[in-house]
Amino acid sequence: MKQVSLQLQRLGDALDSSLDRLTTYRLVLYLLCLYLLAAVALSLGHQIGFSAVDIIGSFVWLLAISRLSNWLFAKLFKVPYNHESDLITALILSLILTPAGTLHDYLILGAAAVVAQLSKYVLSVRGRHIFNPAALGAFVSGVVFHSYASWWIGTRAVAPLLIIGAVLILRKMKRFQMAGLFILIALAYLIFHAPAGSLSQFIQIGLLSSPLIFFASIMLTEPLTSPTKFRSSLYYAALVGILYAIIALRFSPEEALLAGNILVFILNPNRSLLLNFVRQQKEAEGIYSYHFHAPKKLNFKPGQYMEWTLPGVHLDARGNRRYLTIASSPTEESIMFTIKMPVRPSSFKSSLSKLKHGEVVLAAQLAGSFTLPKDPAAKLAFIAGGVGITPFHSMARYLIDKQEQRDINLFYFVNSPAEIAYQKAFDLAEGVGFKNYYVVRDAPENWTGLSGLASKELFRKNTPDFDKRMFYISGPQGFVAAVHQMLLELGVAPDKIITDFFPGYNS
Repeated sequence: MKQVSLQLQRLGDALDSSLDRLTTYRLVLYLLCLYLLAAVALSLGHQIGFSAVDIIGSFVWLLAISRLSNWLFAKLFKVPYNHESDLITALILSLILTPAGTLHDYLILGAAAVVAQLSKYVLSVRGRHIFNPAALGAFVSGVVFHSYASWWIGTRAVAPLLIIGAVLILRKMKRFQMAGLFILIALAYLIFHAPAGSLSQFIQIGLLSSPLIFFASIMLTEPLTSPTKFRSSLYYAALVGILYAIIALRFSPEEALLAGNILVFILNPNRSLLLNFVRQQKEAEGIYSYHFHAPKKLNFKPGQYMEWTLPGVHLDARGNRRYLTIASSPTEESIMFTIKMPVRPSSFKSSLSKLKHGEVVLAAQLAGSFTLPKDPAAKLAFIAGGVGITPFHSMARYLIDKQEQRDINLFYFVNSPAEIAYQKAFDLAEGVGFKNYYVVRDAPENWTGLSGLASKELFRKNTPDFDKRMFYISGPQGFVAAVHQMLLELGVAPDKIITDFFPGYNS
């Protein structure tokens, strides 16, 4: 049994490593494309009640209208154009709206696409759109033309693919609890109303022959309109699940989601910011910081992250937006993030190096619970791998500026001394309680600090009171997983280990 558990853990780690190479948006984009192609293939075998020509024609029309309207609205409202947004919206609409067979049908699809894109700019507060664009587009076109979304992708023929896709998305986003609660509530309604002797059949219909799985993984989890805090996400899932299930009150899936979006905005009134680029700064070998000026003060906690969208990025496999930790402190004037610039950078990172002073970028979705504990007396240990040092820099700068004493052991793992970033800041942080350990993998002969890789022996030797500390781990997925396992084997309680997570990729 233990061997099976170990094999499953290794499989999960391998899956996480693969998923880490994609942004959440790219994963969703690829899966939506796969769903559409599968639907076309199944239609050729008469397993879906629409023709391949109608499905393809509707998607092409939706994409053209979405792309044109999104580009025009981005120009009109002077915000960076998101290359992935219109494509994802067009794909979702093509999978939930009935494929067009007449000119009138194409008019309905076009209206839904325009409303969906316009909602991102008009129905927004402080730069953040309130409603899921595809859901709003489907709802408004349904009300105007009396032709509501059919959610035709939710069929038994496509169900196995939808389930696999849902597992990948929910694992990537760490949203299993939220989606699971929604599904349980929706199924509970079916179970309660199932006739005697037909319970199994009703559950199968609810899971395999309805839009439930697609809705839970694609629509419910949409980053901009779903909560970032765990407790809020459960309230959101419960409300949408209840409304989704109450068929008698004629709540369609899109209406249930829009009602949930309003709750999210009330519980988590996050906002987007248009920031002006100020300067680039080299921190260490291959590591650079980018400073931005915000027109209004951003209130955040050290260790939190945001989604950053750059203008004019040539499309590659990772798109033009990333989730990046805020490396600066709330006490500083500028907002800063730090990245590692590889030899062959992505289009996103190449565009960073070409930013001009004053150029505008979009920062949104402030989130993250990788923050300092409220109790200043709590003993802490920070463990960073590579550019995973960024949240700890934000915390160190904050404590320095506030002159707040904390008992913190910092372990910073790098390949060479030249890759150590923020050393001056961490040296200053020794005055507020930091004890710094720089661990170099390929240490030169004149290196006087620690060397080698992360190990249980290293942590045990340099943190003898490890059983009394709370551990924070930040870095690449593999590094975080390995250190987490080491600490568990040392006897550190699981609730005393906090890992840095955000649904993106930094390459």
